[in-house]
Amino acid sequence: MRRLTAATTIVVLAVLVAATLAWAATIKIVVEGEDYYSIKPSMAKATSEVASGHAYVHIPLRRPHATTETGPADDGNVRFRINVPSAGTYTLWARCNWYDSCGNSFFVVVDGKPATAIGEDGTYQTWHWVKGARLSLSAGVHEIRIQNREDGAKLDQFLLTNNSRYVPVRAETRTPQYIIKPSQ
Repeated sequence: MRRLTAATTIVVLAVLVAATLAWAATIKIVVEGEDYYSIKPSMAKATSEVASGHAYVHIPLRRPHATTETGPADDGNVRFRINVPSAGTYTLWARCNWYDSCGNSFFVVVDGKPATAIGEDGTYQTWHWVKGARLSLSAGVHEIRIQNREDGAKLDQFLLTNNSRYVPVRAETRTPQYIIKPSQ
């Protein structure tokens, strides 16, 4: 068996400490759909035993449901306010449930900037994570607006993380310390 020299031991310890500090610096902000600051119809809150927190927000399915989308019929949205603890580049993930290929996306508006779409994947009728935009955020309060794009789209949670390699696989634990709720 080979023994480690003092220099090798120091290098190994330094690498372990650096890796631990990098992991500790990871920020993950997890927000439940029902943690909204404000909600505007047609966006609505609903309950489900299989949603995290047993609730979600959604664009109610309209009948007849289109076979092609022509854009939102209204500007229904849900707004969230979050306090980002440190500046950085964050990846947005959304835990969604899509009705079908014409009900599988939302618009996302961050701090009033132009909307981007999230979704349009082919997983239907089950909760799953969808990767969204990479966002450059300063430390402090930010508003995230999820807006109507297609009816039948549901949002259970969203998360922001500065760890570009992180991929969520199941419902995440809510982080209330980052969520700003309206004054009661």
